[in-house]
Amino acid sequence: MRSGLLLGSLALVGAPAMARADDAPIAAQARWLAGLAPLPGIEPGAEWQAYAKAENDRWAASQARVKAMQDWSTREIAPLLAPEPAVFYPFAGPDALHGLALFAGARRIVLVGLEPLGALPAPGQLAAAGYFGRLGAALADVHRLTFFRTLEMSNDFQREGVLAALVATIVRMGGTVSSVQTSTTPPSARIDWTTATGQQRRLDYLQADLANAGLKGAAAPVVSMVHGLAPYVTFVKAAMFLLAEPRFSTLKQMILDDSSIVLQDDTGIPFRAFDERWATRLFGRYEAPGAPYEERVQPALRTAYEQRGATALGFGIGYHVQAARSNLLVASKGHR
Repeated sequence: MRSGLLLGSLALVGAPAMARADDAPIAAQARWLAGLAPLPGIEPGAEWQAYAKAENDRWAASQARVKAMQDWSTREIAPLLAPEPAVFYPFAGPDALHGLALFAGARRIVLVGLEPLGALPAPGQLAAAGYFGRLGAALADVHRLTFFRTLEMSNDFQREGVLAALVATIVRMGGTVSSVQTSTTPPSARIDWTTATGQQRRLDYLQADLANAGLKGAAAPVVSMVHGLAPYVTFVKAAMFLLAEPRFSTLKQMILDDSSIVLQDDTGIPFRAFDERWATRLFGRYEAPGAPYEERVQPALRTAYEQRGATALGFGIGYHVQAARSNLLVASKGHR
């Protein structure tokens, strides 16, 4: 299977102690976790072989959709971006796939989720029985549905955490992992890698509660860190319409104040919140949300789609899944 697709990168919130894997072993270990090559000198077991085949099949089936996202982003998003921007992806969980596909030129990508960080297996050692079966099951939804389901994600990643899934996705998207560092304050990981064309990139995952209470408590350092990236690009999808709730007002305002571009589906910031500072473009088709989010319908957004029309999307994304039913909004400052 051809594994080279595309890429993305962030500085951790300052924390004292970090665990670091040596560069040489981590590159081989990352390919093993991605199901692309067994560990050097160790005979692969039946469980890993089944995982590798399933991942090959999943990525082969996803190639056309990933390519469509990359082409769309090159055409519609890249002309708006500063060189090598920073990307903030709240409510992401371990979804590195969409961040890398849509923002291939990003020097920094930061994903935030509630799922535990976990740890990679010790370098050069086989994983415990059942490890790759659980990892494969955890990764399946982002290919099948374009997002991780919240309840299933909580169960799937509770034992091993998200770190292996992030590393595996970077490799499958064409990256060569050079180091993995973890921190405890807040729980976070920084993954450095190199693109197929030799560019240095970095991706961070932060475990944090982004509600107002969380941002005033244990997750307070996240606010300072993200603010330091401004002006950044914000990406939101399949976010349970949380940014429409008063308890996420601090995060919503931070995104509106600090972002140069917001790319989102209708589960992000309500359309009515984009004032005269923003130029907005619509893609795909707006449909009223299904259960259990029926009351999150946005009359202003529906009217905008009806009056302006919208450019078709060539790929499905978010809760509607199918390309013919998906929607994306591009909001940008200073591009009228």
